[in-house]
Amino acid sequence: MAARSVQAIILFMATYVILVIFTLALTAVSCYLGIKLMQYIRSSITFILGIGLIGFGFMILFFLVKFVFKSNKLDRSHLLEITRADQPEIFKMIDEIVLNVRTDFPKKVYLSNEVNASVFYDSNFWSMFFPVRKNLIIGFGLINTTTADELRAILAHEFGHFSQKSMKVGIYVYQFNKIVYDMLYENESYDKVTRGIAGASSYISIFVLISDKIIGLMQQILVRVYQVLSESYSKLSHEMEFHADAVAAVTVGSKPLIDSLLRMQLASRSVDIIYNYYERKIDDCIISKNIFPQQILVMNFLAQRNKLPFENGFPQVSIGYYNRFNKSKISFSNQYSSHPETDERIKRLNDLGIPVVKPYNEMANKLLVDQEKIAEKFTAQIFQHAVYREQPSLQQLSDFEADFLKENDQNSYPDIFNGYFDYRNPYHQFNADAFELPTISSELNVEEFFDDNNLSVLYELKALEADLAIIDNIDSQVINVKTFNYDGKKYSLADCRAMIDYLKNEISKKNEQLVLLDEKVFEYFRFLAKENETEATFKSLSIKYKRVAEEFTVQEHAYSDLANATRFMHTSASKEMIKRKMVVVKKEERKFKDCLLAIVNNDEYASLITEGAKTALADYLKHDYKYFGADLYFDEEIKDLFFAMNFFGGVIVERHFLVKKELLEFSSKLTNPVLS
Repeated sequence: MAARSVQAIILFMATYVILVIFTLALTAVSCYLGIKLMQYIRSSITFILGIGLIGFGFMILFFLVKFVFKSNKLDRSHLLEITRADQPEIFKMIDEIVLNVRTDFPKKVYLSNEVNASVFYDSNFWSMFFPVRKNLIIGFGLINTTTADELRAILAHEFGHFSQKSMKVGIYVYQFNKIVYDMLYENESYDKVTRGIAGASSYISIFVLISDKIIGLMQQILVRVYQVLSESYSKLSHEMEFHADAVAAVTVGSKPLIDSLLRMQLASRSVDIIYNYYERKIDDCIISKNIFPQQILVMNFLAQRNKLPFENGFPQVSIGYYNRFNKSKISFSNQYSSHPETDERIKRLNDLGIPVVKPYNEMANKLLVDQEKIAEKFTAQIFQHAVYREQPSLQQLSDFEADFLKENDQNSYPDIFNGYFDYRNPYHQFNADAFELPTISSELNVEEFFDDNNLSVLYELKALEADLAIIDNIDSQVINVKTFNYDGKKYSLADCRAMIDYLKNEISKKNEQLVLLDEKVFEYFRFLAKENETEATFKSLSIKYKRVAEEFTVQEHAYSDLANATRFMHTSASKEMIKRKMVVVKKEERKFKDCLLAIVNNDEYASLITEGAKTALADYLKHDYKYFGADLYFDEEIKDLFFAMNFFGGVIVERHFLVKKELLEFSSKLTNPVLS
C-alpha cells in the first residue's frame, strides 16, 4: 500500500511539474510577444495589450505557486504542554512504550480536552524534504474514561504510528491536499487582484478571462490526479491503523484496546450531552468548574439505562451495542476515509487474541498529578466563549446530577419501552369502533414486545431509508461516484434504479412488520386497561394522541414546505431568481399561517406560548410581508418570518411529545397496577 501511495505521489508531482513547466513556457512566450507587440506597433492600445500579454502568463504562474508563500501555523491555544517534571507517571508509561516499540520519543507531549489521542507534526512545504519530529496529544476526556491498561494500549497504538516509515507519505498527501484546496477555495485575494486588473481596461480583461479558463482546466486535472492519490493513501491509512493496533496488542494485549475503542463513542457522547446541557443553561447563567466528573456520571447513567455490564469501574460496550444504530449496508470501500471501520479493527484484534501479561486496571486519571487543576483549566476553556448577561454561578456536581436526571425524566419516555418510541410513534391508525371490540389476552409481555430483536427491525428500517436517500443522490449525481458496495456486492451507476426499487420494497416489508407490532402493542395495552378497569382513560388518551398526531403531520408538512421554499434566502442568488422563488414562498406561507393561527387560538397550546411570543406572532400574522423589493431583502420582515417558523417548529414538537408521553406513561403504569 505504501508503494502504491508513493506511485500516486509521483504521479501527482509529475502532473504538477508538467503544469508548472507549461506555465513557464507560456509565460516566456507571452512576455516575448507582449514586448515585440509594444516595440513594433507604438500606440496606447498596443501598449495595454502588451502589458496584458506579459501579465497573462505571470497570473497563471502565480496561481500555481501561491501556496508556497502561505504560512500555516497550528493553533495550540487549546493544548496544554506537559513535561516529565509535571507528569512523571505519564512519561514513565511513555518511556516503557517507546522502549518496547523501539521508536522515537515525541518532540512534545500535550493534553487536550478531547476524548481522543493523536499524533501530529509541524508540517509546511519544506517538511516534504526534511525530517519532522512528531508530537503526541492525549485527550483528558479519554484519560478520564479509561483504565491504565487501556490508556497504555491507546498510547502504544499512537507509538505504532511513530514507528511507521510510511507516516512520511502522509506529509506529502497533507501538503498536496493543501495545494489542491488552496487552488480550489483559497482564491479570494487572487480574485480580488485579477478583477481589479480586469477592471482597469476592457483589453486586459480579455487576458484575465483566458487565464481563468486555463486555470479552471488545471484545477480539474489536479483534482482528478489528487483523487487517485487520496484513494490510494486511504487504503494505506487503513493498513497503518491495523498495524498500529497490532503494535498495541503486542505491547499491552488485545482486550484493553478493544474495550477502549468500543467505549470511546459512549465517552464522547457523554461530553456532547454535557455541552448541550450547559448551552441550555446560558440564560440561567450557570456553568461548571469541572465537567469531567459529570462526564463519568452521564456515561454511567447511559450505560445503566442500556443495561451494559461494568468492569473495573467502567461500562463494557459490546460490538452489538456499538453497531446497533449502524445497520446501513452501503459503502464506498472507504475510498477517502483515514480509518477503517471499528468492527473490522475489533475483529482483527480478536483474531490476534494476545492476552494481558500484567493487568493494571486502576483508573488512568490517577496517573495525573493535579488532575483536578488540569480538568478545571480545560473546563474554563470550554466556557470562555459563552456570553452571559451576568456573572455565572458554579453548579455543584450533586445539583448537576439532580437537574440532569430531572431533565432526562421530563424529556424521556418510560424505560420499559427500551427506546422503541424514541424513533416510532404509538399506533394511531385505529377508529373509535376499535374500543367496542372484545379484548384478547396476549401471549407476549412488555419486555418481549420491546426486545432487541424488534428494535433491530426499527434500526434496519432507518438504515434502509438512509441508504435509499444515498442511492437516490448517486442516481441523480448529487453524490459523484461511479460505483458503490451494498451488502458486500459491487454496483455501478446503472444499477441505481433497480436498487431504489429493491430498497423501497424492503422498506415496505419492514413497515408492515412494525405496523403489525404496533397493532399488537395497542391491543395489549387495551387488554390491560380493561383488566384494570381503566379502559375509559386509555381510550380518551389514545383518541387524544390520534388527533394530535394527525394534526402534527399536517403542521410538520406546512413547516417543512415553507422551510424548503425559504432555503434560498441563506445563499446568494440573482434578483430574478429571488423574485421567482418568492412566489413559492408566499404560496407556502399561506398554509403555514393557517396552521400558526390555529395553534395561537387553541387553548391546548396556551401553556407553551409566552405572552411575548404571542404578541410577536400576532404582529407577524396581521402583516402581509413582501420580504424583498428593488435590489434588497427587508431584514426585519425576514427576521419576523424566521422567528415565527422557529417558534412554530418548537411548539408543535413539544405539544406532540407531551401528549405522546402522557399516553405512554399511562400505558407503562398498566404493566404494574399495584404500584400505580
